[in-house]
Amino acid sequence: MGVRAMGQTRPARTFWWDREPSADADVLRAVVFDADSALADIDRDGDTAPRAGLVDLVMSLFCAGIWVGVVSTRRRECVETLVRQLIGDGLVETIVTVDDLPDMDAGPASDAELYRLALWELGITPRGALAVAGSGRELRAAIGAELPAVVVTTGYTADLQFVGAAEVRAGYDDPEPLLAAGCQRAHRRWWIRQHAARAA
Repeated sequence: MGVRAMGQTRPARTFWWDREPSADADVLRAVVFDADSALADIDRDGDTAPRAGLVDLVMSLFCAGIWVGVVSTRRRECVETLVRQLIGDGLVETIVTVDDLPDMDAGPASDAELYRLALWELGITPRGALAVAGSGRELRAAIGAELPAVVVTTGYTADLQFVGAAEVRAGYDDPEPLLAAGCQRAHRRWWIRQHAARAA
């Protein structure tokens, strides 16, 4: 599949639209988390901990055969350390950071490009993936990459409106745990709404 492990050299880029679509393009094959707000909580002492329910979700995706990817506008070294700390080794298929976009300035255009590159590394189209975001900027990046997105709000974003999200949740475990089956439902419902809107 050509997915790059942490620390390996990235191959020359092509994109999902250069590839033949898979027969199961509508099936959820990957969930891509935005590390900037979807993975961690900061406690009162300034320590970083996985958001409640995150590890259960990642384990359920792993058991369901659904790949996990991570994108971030931060530097690679910081993100790899964060992923190891919060999730551990062996559960994340690919990590894409701002370091992978040397020809682009940081900003909304590059945010969407991070998702596109993650999809390319996973060898799938947007129809086979779901983003998990925590802010409006992250949601807009996912939409810019044509990805449905579940927004898991933070204390800073809980009162905001997230137009276009597949689902908005207060946490991974609130009101009930978000697991692989819930991601599959959110993915399927979002695409059904898209088809209905285009047919109207």
